[in-house]
Amino acid sequence: MKAILVGVTTKNDRYDIEYSLNELKSLAETLDIEVVYKISQSLERPNNKTYIGSGKVNEVIIAIHAYDADIVIFNDELSPSQLRNNQNLLKVEVIDRSYLILKIFEMRASTKEAKLETKLAKNLYLLPRIQTLREKESRIGGTSGAMSNRGAGETQAELDRRHLMAEINHIRKELEAIKAMKLQQIEKRKKNDIPIVALVGYTNAGKSSTMNTILEFIDKADKSVFAKDQLFATLETYNKRIIYDKKEFILVDTIGFVSKLPHNLVNSFYQTLQEIKNANLIIHVIDSSSQYANEQLNVVLDVLYSLQIGDIPTIYLLNKWDNTINQDMNVVGCRSLPFSNKTKLNLEKLMNDILEEIGPSTIHVKLLIPYKEGRLVNLLETKSQIYNKEYQEYGIYYDVELPIKLYSQVQQFDLENMVS
Repeated sequence: MKAILVGVTTKNDRYDIEYSLNELKSLAETLDIEVVYKISQSLERPNNKTYIGSGKVNEVIIAIHAYDADIVIFNDELSPSQLRNNQNLLKVEVIDRSYLILKIFEMRASTKEAKLETKLAKNLYLLPRIQTLREKESRIGGTSGAMSNRGAGETQAELDRRHLMAEINHIRKELEAIKAMKLQQIEKRKKNDIPIVALVGYTNAGKSSTMNTILEFIDKADKSVFAKDQLFATLETYNKRIIYDKKEFILVDTIGFVSKLPHNLVNSFYQTLQEIKNANLIIHVIDSSSQYANEQLNVVLDVLYSLQIGDIPTIYLLNKWDNTINQDMNVVGCRSLPFSNKTKLNLEKLMNDILEEIGPSTIHVKLLIPYKEGRLVNLLETKSQIYNKEYQEYGIYYDVELPIKLYSQVQQFDLENMVS
């Protein structure tokens, strides 16, 4: 399939049009679509009817014939009328950036939750565009079950819309059940006082590779997660228990972001992204070797702020430092750390910084436990690091490293408190 890319740039645009179209090209290639030509236009605002001006529409038509293209991909989400008008004028397949990203998510989703979240986002996108997108669904990915036989007295569009709404409601119920289960898991972690460290970042910045590097560092390479040099390599959230220097935390790898991520997609993946919202610390992985690192940084920040995640302590990890030309870069006013999964640059410092940020999870105490307190003796024997132990006249003396969450149970026998 050969594609022509079409983009509009305005004076208020935060993204360089060349970068944005190159990214769109990468997205298209993910679906094995060959990009043969790119067209852009500078406008005050996109045209309400056709997104681009009439002159550019003619240029696109000429390019379609010149390059024998069979699909045109627009760099922004088109309204239903813009989509319909361009479909009629260009006489070839027309899709937009949002639909392209939805198709990639559909291809990458492997777990039940990711599939449901993607399906929900796609159905919400399709709902106002049913008539225009009917043929498109069959041409680049199969026809939805909602687009089937016509009912008596109903137009096909009415039937499709009714089926889509029924499917949307069903998916939402299934996701609510998954949400309830996840909330129980989150509450259990909170009850156990286990800190959560969330990896976030632009797609392909190296989040999953960073998780694997950390797992390898603590001798858990066999627990590694899927990581590949491609856009949206994984849509799943992975939770890994990390124990380092006698401290424990949960490391969470989340989905990557991309510029102009469809609003419905962010909303559908809201529960997955809740893992970030409940984090004690965020590690924002940045591809520092990219010339568009700043743009990618801002995209991720925009999504985090939209989720009302702005006050969680953050370490900005300048990944791929071994390939970075501008080694003077920094995240102004924030804690940033040059890093490389390839060379393991600053890996140990990262681990120590994490422990410093999440605070101590254990406390070093000296206790005198009465002999009658058998339950507490068992607790210390099984749950603490014992440095010294002595049987004395009034009880058992312990010099231990104890999880903070258990300290309240033995606090009355803390020798420091008893002396004071």
